[in-house]
Amino acid sequence: MPHTETPFSQAIFQMFENLDVYLGKNHDNLPQEAVKVYLFGGCAIHLHIGNRASNDIDAELQVIPELKPSNNLESAIKAVSFEDEEGDYCMLDFDGNFNPTIAPIHPDYKERASCIHITQSKSVSLYLVSAVDIAVSKLGRFESVDRKDIIDLFQKNMFTIEEFIETAEEAEKYYGIATDKLKFNVKMSINILREEAL
Repeated sequence: MPHTETPFSQAIFQMFENLDVYLGKNHDNLPQEAVKVYLFGGCAIHLHIGNRASNDIDAELQVIPELKPSNNLESAIKAVSFEDEEGDYCMLDFDGNFNPTIAPIHPDYKERASCIHITQSKSVSLYLVSAVDIAVSKLGRFESVDRKDIIDLFQKNMFTIEEFIETAEEAEKYYGIATDKLKFNVKMSINILREEAL
């Protein structure tokens, strides 16, 4: 089950509740799920395993034609302040520069994502991208924090090595930048996971 009750998770939901209010004030008769938000990055890691926070949200917005261009919509998504588990003041912002095509992602990731929050008027729905798809998306940058994210998800039994290999190999085929570096990252990740499984 996703970790939806933490202060960080609640701040994520509040950000899009605020967007819901904005849409209600500026658009009439929007259908349900006029905006679908697919969560990636540190916020997705947190929702999956309950630790690892972030100060911004990496997300893909899928919007109905009436709300395009989406960059106008993104400017309406405002930062949210909250107190974390220790009572410290935090700010959560929306990363308008995030684009899922910059990372290797399986083409079926939307079908595997699970809806974890629907806003009050139901015009905005938040979808948590599956753990294996999040892990594979980390192969593009593959810095130390990305490797740790992959290991943390695996240690929580969020996916098997076989699922990771299959998803990574399929994502590699569709990745616009097929490089030796990505092939190396895939191979290195598999070796790391096999060591973790021992």
